[in-house]
Amino acid sequence: MSDVLIVGAGLGALALAGDLRAAGADVRLLDKSRGGAGRAATRRVRLDRGREARLDHGARFFTARGERLRSLARAGEAAGWLRAWATGFPTWEAGEIRVDGGGEHPRYAPVDGLSALGRHLGEGLDVAYGVTAARLERGGAGWRVHDDGGGTHEARRLVLNLPAAQASALLGEHAPELRAALSGVTYDPCWAVGAVLEQDLAADWPALRFKGHPALDWAAREHTKRPAGHPPALMLHAHADWSRAHLEDRPGDVQAALLAAAAEVLGGFTPLHTFAHRWRYAQPARRAAGAHFWDAELKLGACGDGFTPDDHGTRVEAALLSGWSLAAALEAGA
Repeated sequence: MSDVLIVGAGLGALALAGDLRAAGADVRLLDKSRGGAGRAATRRVRLDRGREARLDHGARFFTARGERLRSLARAGEAAGWLRAWATGFPTWEAGEIRVDGGGEHPRYAPVDGLSALGRHLGEGLDVAYGVTAARLERGGAGWRVHDDGGGTHEARRLVLNLPAAQASALLGEHAPELRAALSGVTYDPCWAVGAVLEQDLAADWPALRFKGHPALDWAAREHTKRPAGHPPALMLHAHADWSRAHLEDRPGDVQAALLAAAAEVLGGFTPLHTFAHRWRYAQPARRAAGAHFWDAELKLGACGDGFTPDDHGTRVEAALLSGWSLAAALEAGA
């Protein structure tokens, strides 16, 4: 039996688990994906002659406002796995590209892709990938999680790091207070389309934000995040309204629509390889109050980007802060 079992291995869960492990707790994580880190996701595209492209198709970058993440960023830069990618991005609006003033916070991007942040945070942790939690059972000693493969996982304390709808479905009739907290959390969806290109775009920006476009919200020249020699690559994100309207469309149709929209704005380009990925829970639109949830009597908690650890909006750092804050509460004996 573990001290703490965490269902979901997103960034908030990895932040939580790392701190608890450092404090001496026996922590285990379960995640249905093959690699964890949630939307800090990087698609690896294998090309000819042993070449490879890496495209961040979930979170785009991260900023570091708090001292803890700034310290991690400095260490990552010194170690060579992280660099400051940009300080701001121009905006497309009504057919024109407007250069913004940037900002005081660097936008960080790991050189091997944003999933490297998850690998860094998860180093040394006990994570079982490819395991989908199906049912919870509460007993005298703690919690038992039954997975869809027939396995069981037991722990004295349980934490959920899942989108609100998935967490509520897993809870069933358990924990009405937590289900109530999660009931007001909503997410915007996002369709993402990546393309490895025959040639780079005729552009000098690393990425472009869109305002008022009928479909597009973001376009990034992904190779500008990577070491020299990386194949030219383009990452497109549709905005929430378009993604919601086309949520059940076939990936091939979404690819065609977003690539055509991008060509109209950016000029013609020739894709060598394309893919589409649908994020049903891409960005919290409404979040639960507080940095995390913890019920000491039930020994049950939740953390992640569906909570509100500070006033700076939804971003990678918010998920980390939520996990770190829950770790502090558990270490303090809450």
